Amino acid sequence: MKKRNHQTRRHEKKKPSKRFGYIGESYVIDFYPQGKSLSRKRFNDYNPLAVVITTNFFQFYDVILSVESKFTAGDKLKINPRNKSILHLDKLDYSQLSNSALNQLPSIVKEIVSAFEDRYVSFINQAHPLTTQMHQLRLLPGVGQKRMWAILEARKKASFSSFNDFSERTGISDPNTLFSGRILLELENSPKYRLFTKKPNEV
Repeated sequence: MKKRNHQTRRHEKKKPSKRFGYIGESYVIDFYPQGKSLSRKRFNDYNPLAVVITTNFFQFYDVILSVESKFTAGDKLKINPRNKSILHLDKLDYSQLSNSALNQLPSIVKEIVSAFEDRYVSFINQAHPLTTQMHQLRLLPGVGQKRMWAILEARKKASFSSFNDFSERTGISDPNTLFSGRILLELENSPKYRLFTKKPNEV
C-alpha cells in the first residue's frame, strides 16, 4: 500500500469529533444551506447550519450538519451523539439570533408548549410562593391577584388534568399564551426569576 504524502493529507477535510452529550429534541428556527458566512474559510463553514431551540430549557444552538441535511423552520431535530448528521454544536445567546429566527420564535415556542402540555399543567398544579409577597403564578403574563386566587381555589378542589380543564375551571381561555409569553419574556429580558428557561451558560 502506498503512503500518502504530507501535502495530500494536509488538504483532506476532516469531520469534527462529536463532543456533546444527549440534549434531546429541538426545533429549527433558522436554516442556512451553506452555513452562515461564505467569507470564512474553515472547512465546516460551507456545511448546512441549523439554528435550534431546545424543548427542555429553551436554549439556542448553532448546529453544523452533514452536507445532505435539509431543514426548514419548525422542523424537529434530535440532538444526541448518535445522530450522524450532526457534526458540531455551539451555544447561542438570544442576542445572537437573526431577524428571521426571532420572527419564527413566538410560533415555535407556542408549538413546544402545546407539544409538552403535561409539563405546564404540572407546573400549575405545583406552583408555590417564591416569597411572602410573590407567587410563581403571578409571574405568568396576565395573572394578577384575582386570577391567582381563582387558580388556587380551583386547584384545591382537584388538580388540573389539561389545558382544557384549566380553562373550563378558571375562565382563562388561552393557557398556552400564559406560558409562551413567560418563556419569551425570560429569553429576551433575563429576569430575576426563571420558571422555564436556563441561561446560555447553564448546562
